[in-house]
Amino acid sequence: MQIRLTVLAPRSGHAVARACDVLVTAPAGTALAAVASGLASAASGAEVSGASVVLYAGRERLDAQRRILGEPPLVDGAVLSLGSPAEDEPAHDGPAPARLHVVAGPDAGGVHLLHGGRIGIGRSVESDVPLDDPDVSRQHCEVTVEADGRVAVGDLNSTNGTRLDGREIGAKPVRFAPGALLRIGESALRLAPGGTATEPSLTTVPDGEGHLRVTPSAVPASAPGAQQASAAGQLGSPSGDPAYAFDATPPAPSPSSPSSFGTSTPPFGTSTAPGAHQEPYGGFDALGAPAGYGHDGPDGRRESAPPSRRQGTPTRGTRLPEDLAGSDEVQHSRADQADGGRRRGGIGAWARRLAGGRGEAEPEQPPAEPQRLAAEPAPESWPDPAALLLTALGPGPRLWERRPGHPEALAVRVGTADRGDLAAVPVTVGLREVGSLGLAGPRERLSGLARSAIAQLAALHAPTTLEIVLISTDRSRGLQARTAEWDWLGWLPQVRPAHGQDCRLLLAYDRDQATARTAELTRRLDAGPLGPGWASADRAAVAEAAARYEGPFTVVVVDGDPGSAPLRETTARLAVAGAAAGIHLLCLAETPAASASSPVAATYETACAASLPFRECGAVALLSGDVATALRLLRIAGGRPAGHGTVAAVDAVSRPWAERFARALAPLRTADGTSATSGRLASSLPRSSRLLDELGLARATPASLMARWESAPDGAVVLGTGPHGPAAVDLVSDGPHLLVEGPPGSGRTELLRAAAASLAAGARPDRLGLILVDGAGGERGEGLRPCTELPHVSTHLIASDPVRMRAFAQALGAELKRRAELLGGLGFTEWQDRREVAGRLVGQRQAPAAESRGGSDLDPPGSSTLRLRPVSRSRTDDGPSLPRLVVLVDDLDALVAPALGSPGRPAAGSVVRALEAVARDGERLGVHLVAASARPERTADTELARGARHRVVLDPPPAAPSPDEPSPGRGRLHQADGASVPFQGGRVTGRIPRTATQRPTVVVLEWERMGDPPARRPVRELGNGPTDLALLASALDRAASLVNAPSVPPLS
Repeated sequence: MQIRLTVLAPRSGHAVARACDVLVTAPAGTALAAVASGLASAASGAEVSGASVVLYAGRERLDAQRRILGEPPLVDGAVLSLGSPAEDEPAHDGPAPARLHVVAGPDAGGVHLLHGGRIGIGRSVESDVPLDDPDVSRQHCEVTVEADGRVAVGDLNSTNGTRLDGREIGAKPVRFAPGALLRIGESALRLAPGGTATEPSLTTVPDGEGHLRVTPSAVPASAPGAQQASAAGQLGSPSGDPAYAFDATPPAPSPSSPSSFGTSTPPFGTSTAPGAHQEPYGGFDALGAPAGYGHDGPDGRRESAPPSRRQGTPTRGTRLPEDLAGSDEVQHSRADQADGGRRRGGIGAWARRLAGGRGEAEPEQPPAEPQRLAAEPAPESWPDPAALLLTALGPGPRLWERRPGHPEALAVRVGTADRGDLAAVPVTVGLREVGSLGLAGPRERLSGLARSAIAQLAALHAPTTLEIVLISTDRSRGLQARTAEWDWLGWLPQVRPAHGQDCRLLLAYDRDQATARTAELTRRLDAGPLGPGWASADRAAVAEAAARYEGPFTVVVVDGDPGSAPLRETTARLAVAGAAAGIHLLCLAETPAASASSPVAATYETACAASLPFRECGAVALLSGDVATALRLLRIAGGRPAGHGTVAAVDAVSRPWAERFARALAPLRTADGTSATSGRLASSLPRSSRLLDELGLARATPASLMARWESAPDGAVVLGTGPHGPAAVDLVSDGPHLLVEGPPGSGRTELLRAAAASLAAGARPDRLGLILVDGAGGERGEGLRPCTELPHVSTHLIASDPVRMRAFAQALGAELKRRAELLGGLGFTEWQDRREVAGRLVGQRQAPAAESRGGSDLDPPGSSTLRLRPVSRSRTDDGPSLPRLVVLVDDLDALVAPALGSPGRPAAGSVVRALEAVARDGERLGVHLVAASARPERTADTELARGARHRVVLDPPPAAPSPDEPSPGRGRLHQADGASVPFQGGRVTGRIPRTATQRPTVVVLEWERMGDPPARRPVRELGNGPTDLALLASALDRAASLVNAPSVPPLS
């Protein structure tokens, strides 16, 4: 087990507490006391005795003897403080009556708990709600929370004014209702109700390894929230329509949905409903700017919008009114809205203590006047940054909702703009449509915009759906500056290598790491739909392949110049063709903001000069304005901007916000460790594979086995590790039998053992029986004997005794005959389904025994009602039991052509004839055959070889073994459809690695080295320890006893 923690050293005077990120390696179940001294030494920089170490998690003092590493709060990403509690917000009595969310702007994402009194909002760091927004005054406005929970807001004579739901307000406080939108400078804040109710959250289950297992809620594409996307104009053209120029007039979105850049494109939603109001660009003027917002002129200056103060940036995703004509009648009082507040203390440092007293003037109701609408909140297609933070902290129900095929998969919100009478509609970009996205501007704002985009992707896409790769090798910036800017990214679970990459994290801070990351990506493209010639494919072929690609996806963040000519060329080619294999680039280029002194065209060329792949991006967002709080979103065609683009106010988040967000996601994993809808990305095969890891049973326990029995399909055989995850064959649905061919030393017998173990791990002992046959009679080693420990094994034949061999052949033939008589003309699966249904039916109810003996004067009326009841699978009064059987035969060639003088030679023919009957009739009878042959030419004429739909061919062992050669078991699975899948066979008879009993260690994390290959140390096994097969067999025995599942009786 490895978990990453941060330890804060004690404060020294007014100095900031020193933070040290560490990697803790320890066996599961290790107490905190075992690493306490190591944590203290790493944080303080000096040796510390473990007995004197006191650690806190938040305000809770941790009991070092009872707290277990890997269990909450000691999970991945946790922050511990040494000696005293970490300084946090003071506790308050009772929950906060309201919350203030910073939903848009250059410093978005904050969530502030309002406990009462006066709350100052401004640019000053001394404000209760500080905002890093140049258009916000130092003391801009003040929010007042009354004792009864009512909230009011008033302006503090700010430079750019304060607007509430589109209305200018003055110094006299006015009502601030829940759901209302407060716009100051380029920032937008929304008031949310508080209270004792907590927001809905997903259930998390600790796995004891430092992770919290969570099951994301599935949101169908046809859900109302998904339908909102149809109106969000994305960059791209509608499905089925020819591509059009950026300044053309595509169909407008429906007015009942938010608008953004471009037009709606499947899979981001449906087309505009017939009869919907049509307008150019969905509410944008001829230059691509939203109505009422203005656009940049030829010199790069923003032209004025209709008379008003500087337009702010409210949140998107508000549910728009159904009838725009009645917008003046929309009421903005939403105090009775049941939003529910976050539990107290759940935000931590994001909650600001309120200052001030009581006795403010009675809030004044604003006059009724035409205003820009801010409709009541609803589930959003593109959540604002504050909603993203709450989703991560919850975790909220929208966590990882965008799976492959989701309408908004890989769509990111970059800002907001006004559309007619509607405020703050989102400006979004679909990476699947544009391929790659470029971001350019001054470093501070550019980083904030990039953090916002990456956070959206990480919150809405599971690690099994999306991986994030960072390439930050621009030598014009120092290594320390680059790691300080991006170290927060290392906490995201999407940055962990999950597809065989040779590194600790998918980060690249130097040329070697960048070369390794790009090589991993190009290998995927070589194996993709365009083949090795992907670099020369035309854009039409890339677009066609990208449209067919269903995931998983990879987003590569290229920060500045990649650093060398080969890396520049490779990243540029990835930007052009990567979408064919689900690879999309986010290219960052540091430039001046687009302005009068640096027009849009000049800024774009500067960005292209700073980063070669920037020119290959399908769309770019250029930060603009005097203070870089606006952006212009442009479509790129032929290496040049097409049209004037769309102007919006930027969405950006701070680095502390990003770190808090990433730490909240760090321990989260999907419940089963996999994605229900997507496979793994293609990757190189490992040198060795452990079967229990591929089965998801790294810690085989009765509980985990019982859960697998309920979920795994009958007859599933996991062979080992393939390029896209576990390599498996389903004997029920894919084919009844499996033939394994391989010379001596190829891992043939071990593969059969793995097949037996995976079958046992997928079905109860009363539902599946295993019959083992060692065809070589023990002359080639112990064969399948280790598998006899499995409770599913009913018979084990060693082909060395002719008497036992003939008895076995007769018993197997009798079993086939018995099954044929029971099934009649039905197939095994159909018979089993019918029997299960029949066993649940209870016929006409019989009178109680006392009544049948005359014990009652009244005869109860008969009933013909059929009642459903559960039936125990161990019942025998419903007919004979008929479990599925799998016959595993090692050294089939030794049975077909036994050697002269072999003790089993006289009876080998009878066993082969029985096995031939299984190969011929077993599919209908529920009996399957899995056989291995060392001499394929001897078994080529058998019924199994002629009828096997799946065949495994193992590689011969190397002539000169070396540590770099793969372990035995490397081969290919040839499937019935002609496909051939390489795999590394999973080992099941290996001993427990010595690392399982290693001494706990604490190592200081060096983020700049996390992209290096991990240290190569040979895995040493405990010579006297139990094998994985023995551990599995023990857990299977206990699980079977818990569910009262007896083993299948032996053949007789």
